[in-house]
Amino acid sequence: MTDPTLGELTVGVEGLALLRTLHSGDSGARAERLTEIRDVLGRADLGSPLGSEVDVDAGYVQWSRSYDGPLRLFAVESAAVRPLLEDRPPGTVLDAACGTGRWSEYLAGRGHTVVGVDRSPAMLDLARTKVPGGRFDEGRLDALPLDDASVDAAVCALAMVHVPDLRPVFAELARVVRPGGRVVVSDVHPFLVTLGWQAQFPGDDGRAYIRLHAHLMSDYAGAALAAGFAVRGIEEPLLTAEAAATPTATVVPAANAAAYVGLPAVVVWEFERM
Repeated sequence: MTDPTLGELTVGVEGLALLRTLHSGDSGARAERLTEIRDVLGRADLGSPLGSEVDVDAGYVQWSRSYDGPLRLFAVESAAVRPLLEDRPPGTVLDAACGTGRWSEYLAGRGHTVVGVDRSPAMLDLARTKVPGGRFDEGRLDALPLDDASVDAAVCALAMVHVPDLRPVFAELARVVRPGGRVVVSDVHPFLVTLGWQAQFPGDDGRAYIRLHAHLMSDYAGAALAAGFAVRGIEEPLLTAEAAATPTATVVPAANAAAYVGLPAVVVWEFERM
Protein backbone atom coordinates (compact mmCIF):
# COMPACT_ATOMS: atom_id res chain seq x y z
CA MET A 1 0.00 0.00 0.00
CA THR A 2 1.34 3.43 -0.93
CA ASP A 3 0.82 6.61 1.08
CA PRO A 4 -1.99 8.92 -0.12
CA THR A 5 -0.78 11.74 -2.36
CA LEU A 6 -1.29 15.46 -2.41
CA GLY A 7 -3.04 15.06 -5.75
CA GLU A 8 -5.58 12.62 -4.33
CA LEU A 9 -6.31 14.97 -1.45
CA THR A 10 -6.65 17.89 -3.85
CA VAL A 11 -9.22 16.05 -5.97
CA GLY A 12 -11.13 15.18 -2.80
CA VAL A 13 -11.10 18.79 -1.60
CA GLU A 14 -12.30 19.99 -4.99
CA GLY A 15 -15.13 17.45 -4.83
CA LEU A 16 -16.13 18.54 -1.33
CA ALA A 17 -16.09 22.17 -2.42
CA LEU A 18 -18.27 21.26 -5.40
CA LEU A 19 -20.77 19.47 -3.17
CA ARG A 20 -21.01 22.45 -0.80
CA THR A 21 -21.71 24.84 -3.69
CA LEU A 22 -23.98 22.47 -5.61
CA HIS A 23 -27.22 24.17 -4.54
CA SER A 24 -25.86 27.65 -3.89
CA GLY A 25 -27.12 29.01 -7.18
CA ASP A 26 -23.58 30.01 -8.14
CA SER A 27 -22.99 28.20 -11.43
CA GLY A 28 -19.69 30.04 -11.85
CA ALA A 29 -18.30 28.47 -8.69
CA ARG A 30 -19.36 25.02 -9.85
CA ALA A 31 -17.75 25.57 -13.23
CA GLU A 32 -14.54 26.72 -11.53
CA ARG A 33 -14.44 23.56 -9.45
CA LEU A 34 -14.92 21.30 -12.46
CA THR A 35 -12.20 23.14 -14.38
CA GLU A 36 -9.76 22.80 -11.49
CA ILE A 37 -10.56 19.10 -11.07
CA ARG A 38 -9.65 18.48 -14.71
CA ASP A 39 -6.44 20.48 -14.21
CA VAL A 40 -5.49 18.63 -11.03
CA LEU A 41 -5.96 15.23 -12.67
CA GLY A 42 -3.34 16.17 -15.23
CA ARG A 43 -0.72 17.64 -12.88
CA ALA A 44 2.33 15.47 -12.26
CA ASP A 45 3.66 17.75 -9.51
CA LEU A 46 0.93 16.65 -7.08
CA GLY A 47 2.18 13.09 -6.81
CA SER A 48 4.15 13.69 -3.61
CA PRO A 49 2.93 11.72 -0.57
CA LEU A 50 0.86 13.51 2.06
CA GLY A 51 3.02 11.95 4.73
CA SER A 52 3.84 8.69 6.41
CA GLU A 53 1.77 7.34 9.28
CA VAL A 54 3.51 6.96 12.65
CA ASP A 55 2.10 5.60 15.87
CA VAL A 56 1.14 7.82 18.78
CA ASP A 57 4.25 7.24 20.89
CA ALA A 58 6.81 7.77 18.13
CA GLY A 59 4.77 10.57 16.62
CA TYR A 60 4.61 12.67 19.75
CA VAL A 61 8.36 12.47 20.25
CA GLN A 62 8.79 14.04 16.82
CA TRP A 63 5.81 16.38 17.14
CA SER A 64 6.96 17.80 20.48
CA ARG A 65 9.57 19.88 18.64
CA SER A 66 6.93 21.89 16.78
CA TYR A 67 3.75 21.33 18.81
CA ASP A 68 3.66 24.87 20.20
CA GLY A 69 3.53 26.20 16.62
CA PRO A 70 0.58 26.73 17.34
CA LEU A 71 -1.62 24.09 15.78
CA ARG A 72 -4.31 25.06 13.29
CA LEU A 73 -7.23 24.30 15.63
CA PHE A 74 -5.81 25.92 18.77
CA ALA A 75 -7.39 29.36 18.28
CA VAL A 76 -10.86 27.95 17.52
CA GLU A 77 -10.71 25.50 20.40
CA SER A 78 -9.29 27.98 22.93
CA ALA A 79 -12.04 30.52 22.32
CA ALA A 80 -14.65 27.93 23.37
CA VAL A 81 -12.71 26.34 26.26
CA ARG A 82 -11.45 29.43 28.08
CA PRO A 83 -14.89 30.67 29.19
CA LEU A 84 -15.50 27.28 30.81
CA LEU A 85 -12.29 27.51 32.84
CA GLU A 86 -11.73 31.16 33.62
CA ASP A 87 -14.26 31.52 36.48
CA ARG A 88 -13.43 28.30 38.29
CA PRO A 89 -12.38 28.81 41.93
CA PRO A 90 -8.76 27.74 42.55
CA GLY A 91 -8.41 24.02 43.16
CA THR A 92 -6.54 20.95 42.01
CA VAL A 93 -7.12 20.42 38.30
CA LEU A 94 -6.06 17.49 36.14
CA ASP A 95 -4.77 18.30 32.65
CA ALA A 96 -5.31 14.89 31.05
CA ALA A 97 -3.13 14.32 27.96
CA CYS A 98 -1.51 17.64 28.79
CA GLY A 99 0.98 17.62 25.92
CA THR A 100 3.44 20.48 26.22
CA GLY A 101 1.35 22.11 28.94
CA ARG A 102 -0.76 24.56 26.97
CA TRP A 103 -3.73 24.36 29.34
CA SER A 104 -1.58 23.53 32.37
CA GLU A 105 0.11 26.91 32.00
CA TYR A 106 -3.23 28.69 31.71
CA LEU A 107 -4.68 26.89 34.74
CA ALA A 108 -1.62 27.59 36.88
CA GLY A 109 -1.90 31.24 35.93
CA ARG A 110 -5.48 31.22 37.29
CA GLY A 111 -4.26 29.99 40.66
CA HIS A 112 -4.95 26.27 40.28
CA THR A 113 -2.71 23.44 41.42
CA VAL A 114 -2.00 21.53 38.24
CA VAL A 115 -1.57 17.79 37.78
CA GLY A 116 -0.58 16.99 34.21
CA VAL A 117 -0.60 13.50 32.72
CA ASP A 118 0.65 12.49 29.27
CA ARG A 119 1.96 9.35 27.60
CA SER A 120 4.86 11.24 25.96
CA PRO A 121 7.96 11.95 28.10
CA ALA A 122 9.13 14.45 25.47
CA MET A 123 5.92 16.44 25.83
CA LEU A 124 6.08 16.28 29.63
CA ASP A 125 9.60 17.69 29.65
CA LEU A 126 8.32 20.78 27.84
CA ALA A 127 5.29 21.08 30.13
CA ARG A 128 7.48 21.07 33.23
CA THR A 129 9.42 24.08 31.95
CA LYS A 130 6.16 26.04 31.58
CA VAL A 131 4.76 25.14 35.01
CA PRO A 132 7.70 24.49 37.36
CA GLY A 133 5.36 24.19 40.33
CA GLY A 134 3.09 21.62 38.70
CA ARG A 135 3.10 17.86 38.99
CA PHE A 136 3.59 16.03 35.70
CA ASP A 137 3.40 12.25 35.44
CA GLU A 138 3.66 9.82 32.57
CA GLY A 139 0.45 7.90 32.04
CA ARG A 140 -2.39 6.99 29.73
CA LEU A 141 -5.92 8.36 29.55
CA ASP A 142 -7.32 4.92 30.34
CA ALA A 143 -4.95 4.38 33.30
CA LEU A 144 -4.43 7.70 35.07
CA PRO A 145 -1.71 7.62 37.77
CA LEU A 146 -3.92 9.41 40.32
CA ASP A 147 -5.79 8.41 43.45
CA ASP A 148 -9.57 8.15 43.53
CA ALA A 149 -11.41 11.47 43.94
CA SER A 150 -8.11 13.37 44.06
CA VAL A 151 -8.85 16.37 41.80
CA ASP A 152 -11.55 19.02 41.80
CA ALA A 153 -11.86 19.28 38.02
CA ALA A 154 -10.24 18.14 34.80
CA VAL A 155 -9.61 19.24 31.25
CA CYS A 156 -8.79 16.94 28.33
CA ALA A 157 -7.97 18.87 25.17
CA LEU A 158 -7.84 17.52 21.61
CA ALA A 159 -6.75 14.08 22.77
CA MET A 160 -9.59 11.57 22.82
CA VAL A 161 -9.38 11.23 19.03
CA HIS A 162 -6.20 9.25 19.71
CA VAL A 163 -7.99 6.46 21.59
CA PRO A 164 -10.23 3.88 19.90
CA ASP A 165 -12.64 3.45 22.84
CA LEU A 166 -13.90 6.37 24.95
CA ARG A 167 -15.50 4.30 27.71
CA PRO A 168 -12.36 3.49 29.76
CA VAL A 169 -11.21 7.11 29.43
CA PHE A 170 -14.42 8.51 30.91
CA ALA A 171 -14.39 5.79 33.57
CA GLU A 172 -10.94 6.96 34.66
CA LEU A 173 -11.95 10.61 34.68
CA ALA A 174 -14.97 9.71 36.80
CA ARG A 175 -12.71 7.82 39.19
CA VAL A 176 -10.26 10.68 39.84
CA VAL A 177 -12.64 13.68 39.81
CA ARG A 178 -14.53 14.44 43.01
CA PRO A 179 -18.34 14.48 42.96
CA GLY A 180 -19.58 17.85 41.76
CA GLY A 181 -16.40 18.46 39.78
CA ARG A 182 -16.53 19.67 36.20
CA VAL A 183 -14.69 18.09 33.27
CA VAL A 184 -14.09 20.02 30.06
CA VAL A 185 -13.35 17.90 26.98
CA SER A 186 -12.40 19.34 23.61
CA ASP A 187 -11.74 17.26 20.53
CA VAL A 188 -11.38 17.39 16.79
CA HIS A 189 -14.93 17.34 15.48
CA PRO A 190 -15.98 13.90 14.20
CA PHE A 191 -17.17 15.52 10.98
CA LEU A 192 -13.59 16.51 10.11
CA VAL A 193 -12.16 13.15 11.14
CA THR A 194 -14.73 11.39 8.96
CA LEU A 195 -13.60 13.60 6.07
CA GLY A 196 -10.06 12.32 6.51
CA TRP A 197 -8.37 14.90 8.75
CA GLN A 198 -5.38 13.46 10.57
CA ALA A 199 -2.92 14.84 13.11
CA GLN A 200 -0.34 16.17 10.67
CA PHE A 201 3.08 17.48 11.66
CA PRO A 202 6.64 17.81 10.32
CA GLY A 203 8.31 14.49 11.08
CA ASP A 204 11.92 13.39 11.04
CA ASP A 205 11.68 12.31 7.41
CA GLY A 206 9.24 14.87 6.05
CA ARG A 207 5.48 15.03 6.44
CA ALA A 208 4.01 12.66 9.01
CA TYR A 209 0.66 12.04 10.65
CA ILE A 210 -0.93 10.21 13.55
CA ARG A 211 -4.22 8.54 12.68
CA LEU A 212 -7.32 9.91 14.38
CA HIS A 213 -10.41 7.96 15.48
CA ALA A 214 -13.84 9.33 14.57
CA HIS A 215 -16.12 9.25 17.63
CA LEU A 216 -19.76 10.17 17.15
CA MET A 217 -21.41 12.66 19.49
CA SER A 218 -23.39 9.73 20.88
CA ASP A 219 -20.10 7.96 21.69
CA TYR A 220 -18.95 10.84 23.90
CA ALA A 221 -22.33 11.28 25.56
CA GLY A 222 -22.88 7.56 26.03
CA ALA A 223 -19.45 6.95 27.56
CA ALA A 224 -19.79 9.96 29.86
CA LEU A 225 -23.28 9.08 31.07
CA ALA A 226 -22.28 5.47 31.70
CA ALA A 227 -19.34 6.67 33.82
CA GLY A 228 -21.52 8.85 36.03
CA PHE A 229 -21.30 12.26 34.37
CA ALA A 230 -24.09 14.64 33.44
CA VAL A 231 -23.83 16.79 30.32
CA ARG A 232 -23.82 20.48 31.23
CA GLY A 233 -23.00 21.98 27.85
CA ILE A 234 -21.74 21.41 24.32
CA GLU A 235 -20.36 23.74 21.65
CA GLU A 236 -19.29 23.12 18.06
CA PRO A 237 -17.10 26.06 16.90
CA LEU A 238 -16.72 26.36 13.15
CA LEU A 239 -13.60 26.28 11.01
CA THR A 240 -12.22 29.69 10.14
CA ALA A 241 -10.15 30.46 7.07
CA GLU A 242 -7.03 30.53 9.26
CA ALA A 243 -7.83 27.16 10.84
CA ALA A 244 -8.42 25.49 7.47
CA ALA A 245 -4.66 25.21 7.02
CA THR A 246 -4.55 21.97 5.07
CA PRO A 247 -1.92 20.83 2.54
CA THR A 248 -4.23 22.06 -0.24
CA ALA A 249 -4.56 25.60 1.11
CA THR A 250 -1.75 26.84 -1.13
CA VAL A 251 -2.46 24.50 -4.05
CA VAL A 252 -6.17 25.31 -4.57
CA PRO A 253 -6.93 28.09 -2.06
CA ALA A 254 -10.43 28.90 -3.31
CA ALA A 255 -11.51 25.26 -3.28
CA ASN A 256 -9.87 24.68 0.11
CA ALA A 257 -11.84 27.55 1.63
CA ALA A 258 -15.07 26.51 -0.06
CA ALA A 259 -14.62 22.93 1.15
CA TYR A 260 -13.73 23.56 4.78
CA VAL A 261 -14.55 27.04 6.10
CA GLY A 262 -17.75 26.93 8.12
CA LEU A 263 -17.64 23.21 8.88
CA PRO A 264 -17.64 22.22 12.57
CA ALA A 265 -13.99 22.29 13.67
CA VAL A 266 -14.02 21.03 17.24
CA VAL A 267 -16.51 19.82 19.81
CA VAL A 268 -16.28 21.15 23.36
CA TRP A 269 -18.13 19.33 26.12
CA GLU A 270 -18.70 20.29 29.76
CA PHE A 271 -19.57 17.43 32.11
CA GLU A 272 -20.33 17.30 35.82
CA ARG A 273 -19.28 14.37 37.99
CA MET A 274 -22.43 13.22 39.79
